[in-house]
Amino acid sequence: MYKLESGIVDLLMKHNCVVIPGLGGFIGKKIPAKIDVSHGILLPPSKQFLFNVNLVENDGLLVHYISAKSVVEYFTAEQFISEKVSEWKIDLQQGKPIRIDQLGLIQKKTNGIIEFTQDADSNLLLQSFGLRELHFVPVIPEVDQTQKETTAIKPVKKKRNVWKYAAAACLLPIAFYSFWLPTQTNVFQSKVISIDDFNPFKERIKADYERKDFSYSRDLKNNDDTLELIKSEDNSIVTYVYDENTKIPVRLEKKISSPKKTLKKVKKKYSSISTLATGNSGRYKVVVGCFAKMDNVERFKARLIQDGFNAVHEKFGTLFRVVIKSTDTKTVANEMVKLSRQKGYKGWILKN
Repeated sequence: MYKLESGIVDLLMKHNCVVIPGLGGFIGKKIPAKIDVSHGILLPPSKQFLFNVNLVENDGLLVHYISAKSVVEYFTAEQFISEKVSEWKIDLQQGKPIRIDQLGLIQKKTNGIIEFTQDADSNLLLQSFGLRELHFVPVIPEVDQTQKETTAIKPVKKKRNVWKYAAAACLLPIAFYSFWLPTQTNVFQSKVISIDDFNPFKERIKADYERKDFSYSRDLKNNDDTLELIKSEDNSIVTYVYDENTKIPVRLEKKISSPKKTLKKVKKKYSSISTLATGNSGRYKVVVGCFAKMDNVERFKARLIQDGFNAVHEKFGTLFRVVIKSTDTKTVANEMVKLSRQKGYKGWILKN
């Protein structure tokens, strides 16, 4: 099973809020670059985190990530996180701190308050990846002994000027490439950086794309594949299902025989992946699960239906969200959350 600590750190590098169900949540804030003139140090931009013990509701982000990394089902990952959180709570009650590498320390004070201390050398900001503290060495000019008395006060002023010039000389390249890299290169999209990206004078060759029309010709009478038929006023369009993620729309010049029969085949095959009906688009939705695979969605919905819930699902991003109630009244949604928890489900309210 993928380590829970590693999953938390991975998600904090991409998100500003990660909730550990039943324990609390980390909230990140970007801190700009700073100059410590007294010590001669230039600090790169970083991300500072706070720990909120009130963020305990499962939003599905951490559970889904652990499930994907460990190649296990959602419920298995959820049970693993729950057991780990129970162990952490026991350690906190006994006065033992929780150490998360590359992040910091969670400990319980004598007054019962849980406190988080971030590591001073940890920096989870992707924009500052690889950047370290930059130390300046001041230049002390040599003073002629014959003019020592007349120039006794001048070295202080020259030291300050040297610091200003050194800081400006270091900040200018950082400011320039902070603008250049994200706007003029594809470093963040490709996640690959080369020496050519730092050369502003190198000619950029733009890709030239050519559009090609797609034509599809096939005998529909002898076709064994299932086609989804969408009729319009003056022509017909069929969707050829190549695989689960690839659907090709094809415009036909002639009418297709027996459209009702084709529609029945499509409805029978794809009834398991239907999303929420239009009438279920309420302001408050009671969500009880989040899955990446449709097989898990169907098994979970079957359990809900056996327990008396009218379960449906909807797609958001690459995941499927299981909903047991959609309403415009928050009181009704709260009652449904209580009912779901009485039957062993962890329901929560999604506000549209």
